[in-house]
Amino acid sequence: MSLSKPSIKSSFDLNELRLPATYCATLSVKKLLTNVAVGKPRKPQFFRTHKSEDMTFAAMLLEQKEDRENYLVMPDVAQKISEVVRPVVLHAAIDRQSNVFLIPVLLPGESGLRNPWAESLAQAVEHAKLKWIRIAANMRAGCYDIYQAEGTLPEPEWTEHDIEALVNVAFRGKIISSLDHPVVQALLGNI
Repeated sequence: MSLSKPSIKSSFDLNELRLPATYCATLSVKKLLTNVAVGKPRKPQFFRTHKSEDMTFAAMLLEQKEDRENYLVMPDVAQKISEVVRPVVLHAAIDRQSNVFLIPVLLPGESGLRNPWAESLAQAVEHAKLKWIRIAANMRAGCYDIYQAEGTLPEPEWTEHDIEALVNVAFRGKIISSLDHPVVQALLGNI
């Protein structure tokens, strides 16, 4: 005696339920710019940087590593707390999932040189203008290793927002404009 599976017939064609490959384009929705991360790309993350110099922003950055927070500091305030701020250029970047973020690259010092970590990150940012790359810390060499994607990946689809919009979103509520700012007061040991 053989058992056979019962036949289940549908009253409609299943192909009518199948989503087309371009279904997102038909949804008529637009992703709003509500979050822009600031920092180096994570080790497995392939990224590109914008080719235009207009998509960079030089500023003084205060990085609180323990809180994983970054603050932009007004130049006159930065002079008074110079030991905890760094001059950087923020570069507009994008990952494979179209998440836009800002990569801070330390500017060269008075000698015109950067430390090997900052120099290798600056080189990575330049390479990422033309190719999808990822970086990984090489502790032994004291720099970042740069890896280029081997496949032919599509060009990034950049947001229509300019660098000012990206910086405004990234540093919303994180701009230090006076020595009275709580972060500065904590650094000075006043609170």
